[in-house]
This record gives sequence, structure tokens and C-alpha cells, in this order.
Amino acid sequence: MRNKVGVNTLRKHYGGNQRNGTNTEHNRLAAGKNIRYCLLQLEAAGLVGMVKLEFEDTDKKVKHVTMGKSLTKKGITDMDRIASQLVKELKKK
Repeated sequence: MRNKVGVNTLRKHYGGNQRNGTNTEHNRLAAGKNIRYCLLQLEAAGLVGMVKLEFEDTDKKVKHVTMGKSLTKKGITDMDRIASQLVKELKKK
């Protein structure tokens, strides 16, 4: 649901602690290949798209910079639809 996230940001989010027995724990990143594969599948389904930034350089040239990936309108509507279905099911119980 966050805007402009990349693979490394998602690796940090889904990573956890490495347990070292009696030593102190340290943070570890999650597997990047799994996240890349999931993002490719979501892009193919049209739920996630690239976020690009356009700006003019000092030479008046327009440059495009990729900022990360974000949900598309189709992805947002699907997420809202699923969330409303879950709320309805929870209210029935």
C-alpha cells in the first residue's frame, strides 16, 4: 500500500532477525529473488506499475528517473474490493 517501493525496501520490510544462539541478534534482509518474482507477476497482471519522475536538466533536457513500483488504479480497486469482502465476512461472525 506504500507508494514508491523497490525490491530493497521490501527486503528490509520482510526481513527479520538472525538468531546467533547466545550472541546478540542482527537484522537480515529477506530473499530478493522471491520479491522480484512476485513483483514481475503483479506487473504482468496489471496490479503494480513503475513510478517515473520527469524533470528538466540544466540543459533544458527532460530526464526520466525510475522511483520504484506502486499500485495501479486496478490494483487499488482490487485491494479495496477484497478488504470490503473481508469486513462483511467478519461482521457476519
